[in-house]
Amino acid sequence: MSKLFSNGCSFLGPRPKDNVNTFVTKILAEEYNLQLFNLAMGGRGNDRISFTTKLWFEQNGYKDTFAIIGWSSIFRNDYVTNDGWKKGRIPNMELTWRTWKVADQLRFVNSNHGWDIDDTATMRFLDHAFDLQTYFKLNKIPYVMYNALPNAVNLNNPDFNKIAQSIDKKRFFKFNSNHYDFVMKENVIVSPNDPHPSVEGHTKWANELKEFIDANNLRTI
Repeated sequence: MSKLFSNGCSFLGPRPKDNVNTFVTKILAEEYNLQLFNLAMGGRGNDRISFTTKLWFEQNGYKDTFAIIGWSSIFRNDYVTNDGWKKGRIPNMELTWRTWKVADQLRFVNSNHGWDIDDTATMRFLDHAFDLQTYFKLNKIPYVMYNALPNAVNLNNPDFNKIAQSIDKKRFFKFNSNHYDFVMKENVIVSPNDPHPSVEGHTKWANELKEFIDANNLRTI
């Protein structure tokens, strides 16, 4: 194993303006002495994470790489742009992305009869997690997932519950929790007005994640 691949939102990246120059997967790459390939992008959602993760592995191969996925908010909806927004941010990828948030588009959502916002978000999240899990297992890529941002799911619905049961919890760290709530509870954020993790917030989560990875031998298939 020589590479660590990671993807997610701003919780998997640095925040230089707040003197936070490290982050969870950088810490783990250093701990494991692996070369880091990080595709995380602030403000983006899970559509981009799922697609660009699979694209990166198709471009670079499946061998000698441990993958860490930190899922973004289920209420972020990514779309491909035609304006080259932040083009070149991800090496060797042509597509550019923007995101709309459900809370900012409630008039549009409510204009569509019967749109269940919460259940649609739950469905998309479970579909992304199950799809990427299947891709990793099919291609024998060792991995671990976790929720970077809150992703509450309605498991009272039998359809959702059935799919959730198929998510491999041995490779999904704290399925019912997330990094955001952790740093808020521990008060390890950059400032009272910014809930992004401080250096300590990244370090504490990385340490717990590493314990989970090591205890379950997740860097192997």
